[in-house]
Amino acid sequence: MKIGTIRARIMLAIVLVGCIPLLIGLVLAYVSGMRSLSDVIGGNLQAVAIQAADRVTMLVQAEVQSVRLLGSAPLRVRQPVEAVNRSYPMDLDIVQRMISERMQVWEKGVEGAERLMDAELSKFLLETKVRGGDKVVGLLIVDQYGGVVAASSDPNHYFWGDESWWKALQTGNGDQVYISGMIPAHEGSFRTSEETIDIAVPILDDRQRAVIGAVKASYRFDILFAMIKQIHIGQTGHAMLFDDAGNPLVCPILPRQAHRIPGQLMAMIVSSEPGWGIATDDGHGETDTVVGYAPVSQLKIPENPWHVFVRQQPAESYAPIRDQLRNLAMIGLVMLGLLWAIGRYVAARIARPIQILQSGVEAISQGTYDRPLNIQTGDEFEELAAAVHRMADRLMASRSELEGLNRDLARRVEEKTQEVTRHMRSLELAERLATLGKVASGIAHEVNNPLGIILNRIECMEADAARSPIPAEVRRDLLAVKTQAERISRVTKSILAFSRGSVSTLKPVDVNCVVRSCVGIAGERVSALSVGLESRLAPLLPPIMGDRDRLETVILNLINNGIDAVSPLGTGGVVTVRTRSIQMDGRLGVEVIVSDNGPGIPSEIIGRVFDPFFSTKPAGQGTGLGLFLAYGIVADHRGRIEVKNGETGALFSVALPAVGCGASVEEEGIWESQAKFS
Repeated sequence: MKIGTIRARIMLAIVLVGCIPLLIGLVLAYVSGMRSLSDVIGGNLQAVAIQAADRVTMLVQAEVQSVRLLGSAPLRVRQPVEAVNRSYPMDLDIVQRMISERMQVWEKGVEGAERLMDAELSKFLLETKVRGGDKVVGLLIVDQYGGVVAASSDPNHYFWGDESWWKALQTGNGDQVYISGMIPAHEGSFRTSEETIDIAVPILDDRQRAVIGAVKASYRFDILFAMIKQIHIGQTGHAMLFDDAGNPLVCPILPRQAHRIPGQLMAMIVSSEPGWGIATDDGHGETDTVVGYAPVSQLKIPENPWHVFVRQQPAESYAPIRDQLRNLAMIGLVMLGLLWAIGRYVAARIARPIQILQSGVEAISQGTYDRPLNIQTGDEFEELAAAVHRMADRLMASRSELEGLNRDLARRVEEKTQEVTRHMRSLELAERLATLGKVASGIAHEVNNPLGIILNRIECMEADAARSPIPAEVRRDLLAVKTQAERISRVTKSILAFSRGSVSTLKPVDVNCVVRSCVGIAGERVSALSVGLESRLAPLLPPIMGDRDRLETVILNLINNGIDAVSPLGTGGVVTVRTRSIQMDGRLGVEVIVSDNGPGIPSEIIGRVFDPFFSTKPAGQGTGLGLFLAYGIVADHRGRIEVKNGETGALFSVALPAVGCGASVEEEGIWESQAKFS
């Protein structure tokens, strides 16, 4: 069949359209399957490594507990050690000479060693602790200076005070334990031909306070950790034990000397945290192997900490995905055959009406065309149909172009209209703010003149009060009048600063003090309206940089708005002021929350509450500038103010950055002893 025919092209297109997604699906299934399988296998191997590390820890800790029990035996161990300790004089120089003499006696041979050791205790160690099991190579008990008291067999020397394990036991408070790494053959305390591991614990006095000696037990390393060789994962998976230097300690597959651990693998498994990964070379002749690892961290081995390493043959690990890929390939071959058969059938059905289409084209060429030809084959037949419809298509294209131009023109007109509206609103707002600034400046000047007279008269009255006795109530009232007059003076200065655009002076401020002052000022109003005002202030709040008077203006405005919202509720209305520490963009901050149980703010206008001259209060009761000015004050303090509807009523939040980056402050404790007005 020639490819140039319509039928051949249709068959080829159907086969390609079906095969390409099939091949892409096979590749994606293989990649995602390999990734998912690697995650599952890696997680399982990591879990096995963690369990093996825990088993090693429990095994060693059990032996540590056994050695501790031996060291705590009062009659068998503690009394002989105390007897030897009492044989030393108080003078340390004489003690050193005695130890040197005993070392010389020890070097003379077996007879000298037997005279220096407690024979009964040595026999007890040999018969009870060593011969009874196959793990213990030998036991050694030393006195408070490191001299040998008893041993299950002859150790290689008498004085152990310079050994690292003895020094490690002396640094603790009686709870120190020393666990060595693997000790090569013929290098341990008892010169055995096997690798060993030493566990040493201190011997404490009757009060369990002072270290009077030590017990050291030497174990056969391979027998103690034989359980590592018993760990199997599938048919080819196994576990190994390595030290931090990369030396294999236990491996059921290869001897220690035959191991070749690549640097990339060691950098992966010698980690302080458990995990898994894919090793390009697993040290056992395999590549791209999924491995799991976990540190034996709880034993706190001083040199070369241990790590558990778990691996499995890649052929066994990836066998499921390869079987799945094989099955998918078989399905792909079947699908290819089906596509070929479907292609032949569809091509025959499409090629059959060619003669009908040809006669229709001849009718169009003769001018008898009365209906459109909807042909979409991608070849010369579609071009022929396109020639007939070219004029109609051009007309339709022209109409569509005109409609598009009309839509674009309407859109541009709308955008320009909105832009002009925004500019008009901005100009109107600027004009109103300028007018407001002039009015505020005039009011402030007019208020300052009588206010100066009031403050002057108050100072005179204070001077008179200092020379003549007056009642305490009058003094308090005089102080209150002076305080509020000074506050009015600060407010007028703030109004002048606002009208002139000057910058406030920021100082460290305690937010709780500001809130208490505002609550006290609003107390008389809530008492008159019979509504509740509660404050819950967090202790130990960090200070903020701010203008106290302007911050009082913000918080007092929020409290008054809350009081206005709950005043129709009478005694059931409550306004709550809370403070707490928060994190603002990674820094410590302070948040003031003012909430009420009023009707809340309608959702359609909650986004406009900070707009200038916008107010929900009746005419004559609000200017619409309170929240707008509060927003500007908070912005000047590099903070943020937000509003939302809580479970009951509205909730305003003012967040301000703290001074510096101090430590986090406890936020849970709430100071409940604040004043409540009702």
